[in-house]
Amino acid sequence: MDCHAQWHRLHEEYFDPHGFRIMLNALVPNLRNVTWLLQKQKKELVGFDDWYARFQQQSGSSEIMRWVVKSRNRITKEADLELHSELQIVWQQDWLQRVLGTSAKFPPRMTVREILNDVVRRYRPPGGTVTVRRRWVDAALPEWELLDATGEVYAQLAALLAEGHQATGAQICDLSARDEECVTAHLKSSGTMPHCMLVTKDDLEAHFDVLKGVQIESYNLTIERDEAGTKRARERYGKRPEPHSGDPIDAVPWHMANARLLMEKDGFHETFTFLYRGDKIVQLGTLVFDSQGTKILSFEKLANQVKAMKADGIVVTSESWFAKPTGKEEELGTLFFPARDRLDRLEALTVYAATCDGRRAGQMSMVTRGPNGQTTCSDPQDIEYAVAHTLAPVLRMWDETGQPTS
Repeated sequence: MDCHAQWHRLHEEYFDPHGFRIMLNALVPNLRNVTWLLQKQKKELVGFDDWYARFQQQSGSSEIMRWVVKSRNRITKEADLELHSELQIVWQQDWLQRVLGTSAKFPPRMTVREILNDVVRRYRPPGGTVTVRRRWVDAALPEWELLDATGEVYAQLAALLAEGHQATGAQICDLSARDEECVTAHLKSSGTMPHCMLVTKDDLEAHFDVLKGVQIESYNLTIERDEAGTKRARERYGKRPEPHSGDPIDAVPWHMANARLLMEKDGFHETFTFLYRGDKIVQLGTLVFDSQGTKILSFEKLANQVKAMKADGIVVTSESWFAKPTGKEEELGTLFFPARDRLDRLEALTVYAATCDGRRAGQMSMVTRGPNGQTTCSDPQDIEYAVAHTLAPVLRMWDETGQPTS
């Protein structure tokens, strides 16, 4: 709990170089101390040699866990970590055209909004969105932003403690929550960062619609499992399709059956995302956006969530516009106008899935509306372009980082 609370202090000090250094120097040794305290109490912990040995073996091959051990020694015996502040600027013209650059011309105390305004004033990109993101990195771990690095270490240590609790038959720790609502004695066994560590990083970046000249935002919401909510859903939608078995590719027909049930009952369907690890759903969420620019931002954020959750598969269900390409568009392999802007557009329900090993699948069901507002979904058809451009950020992340590790 102390490390969790200190991580939030580190986040709060992100734009104060001295405060950030002080909090980092406090957090890193505390993260390292977790394993030392466990080793000192190993005689009292049932099965310690078995579950701790597994952790040591995994840590030995983990770049991030080796870094925290070496960093603790550097901080306590040598000097501060060698910190570098980077400014990352991303210009996103559309789903596939993305330019990533870094610059160190802006002082650390300058706010992201001030930096963003200056970037747009100087460079005036022709369109799309610009994202400005501040990053602190350690010279010994240049590929990792330090909130991500320390959050990843925390997640792996929480999983270790959770396994220790389970092995010894211990119940949840009887410790009261701290000032932050999220800082509790609950331990995630999945080895993934708590939701609070994922969403707070959005505070460190800002997004700007170049043509409209305004700051924009999108929202990715995680949906928690809720027995009361499940009961209400059963009462509203009736019997659901039988639970599926298999990975995201196998699950596409099951997701489509559920989507059609919701669409015909409610008359609309939000954009839902299902993150998989193997054949298990590890996170359910919904995306909220009101323009093409904010939609792209939503899927960029989704790629970050996929990475943080170490998900190796994804399914997206959504209501969308569909239009058949013209002969000229087919000939040139492009679209002159997106479906949403065409007079001959059709309404459809789509489900598409992808896995990090390159497999893709998808289905589409056409939507028709009767004179009294009733909604009908046609029998689903497999679609060849099984992964829309919307998943480009996720596919790019998988390509850049390789397959996630458990």
